[in-house]
Amino acid sequence: MAAARFPLLVLMLLLACSGAASAPDDEQLTHLHFYFHEIEAGAPNANATVVNVASLHKNASSFGDLNVFDNALREGPDPASRLIGRAQGLGVHASLDESGGLTAIDFVFSDYGTYSGSTLATLGHFTVSGPSERSIVGGTGQLRFARGYMISKLLRSTDSSLVVVFDMFFTLVH
Repeated sequence: MAAARFPLLVLMLLLACSGAASAPDDEQLTHLHFYFHEIEAGAPNANATVVNVASLHKNASSFGDLNVFDNALREGPDPASRLIGRAQGLGVHASLDESGGLTAIDFVFSDYGTYSGSTLATLGHFTVSGPSERSIVGGTGQLRFARGYMISKLLRSTDSSLVVVFDMFFTLVH
């Protein structure tokens, strides 16, 4: 008799655990859209927002290079559009074929409505040739416990600057 109850008990525990792991009904997907403005180091850019802090340069490849940045986040692609925050982080050229690398970025929102004073932490692989999808691994303030993904795409690049468009999709754990 006890042996017959055991499978039923296991089934009930599995159902209870699967219910606890599902997303709550009140979780909503949030979408943020903004632009990242980067100013390259070197003349004539005294106000560079990205700096190469380590470079092997044993060959023509950038493999192994480490860059840190503190880039403007703006409402639009125009450099004069409203400043909403900063993207602070690092990028490592971690691809032998130079197709991309690894980034760790904190998006710090200073003037972005209810998200002002909050941050989003992201991590993942970026690609040079097309859109990049990376993970949103957390947040602070109004964005505490954020989880989701972001897609970024190079919009414009010159010898001295670049503009990247970001779309972030995430939920907040309550």
